[in-house]
Amino acid sequence: MSDNILMTVEEFDSALKKWADKVKGLSRITLNQTHSSGELWRELHDYVDPLQDQVSRRIAFKFPRHGVFRHYGAGRGYVIINGKPVKGYRVLSLREIQEKRTNQEALDLLKKGYSYSFVKKAKKTYDNDKTVARKPLNWLDSHIASNFQTLADIASEFYGDQCLEQLLKQVQRIQIVKVKI
Repeated sequence: MSDNILMTVEEFDSALKKWADKVKGLSRITLNQTHSSGELWRELHDYVDPLQDQVSRRIAFKFPRHGVFRHYGAGRGYVIINGKPVKGYRVLSLREIQEKRTNQEALDLLKKGYSYSFVKKAKKTYDNDKTVARKPLNWLDSHIASNFQTLADIASEFYGDQCLEQLLKQVQRIQIVKVKI
């Protein structure tokens, strides 16, 4: 078997980059169908990085934090309670948590004996409005899942070729070398 049939590292990296670009493109199509500012669409980036052992690879998608909120349907006056978006707010905002500040409502809960970790997760809802206009948008995970088999095929072809190459080297070492006289 000749070496040019086997997938090279460059071909593997190229195939992974092509896969990541496809998932990013499908995700951008999904995001483009929403009534948003387009920041999440513009800031979505994919990365295919070789790890230090030069064998493994890492595929990552990077985007602003609010992309996670959009996935769950949170934000813009909605919080997630029992897995569903409802009109409400966090007792401590993410900014207050990050800056280690508390507000009066959080202090009241702490005085009642609640732990700080509970207060950080606490959410309040508005009882006066039962309509939910915000919906979760599975804009990235669904495209990763639907294209996972393609990624698995790429990986199995490359790593299968690597195993085959190693096996061929081992077979050549154990064969009897015939010398012509």
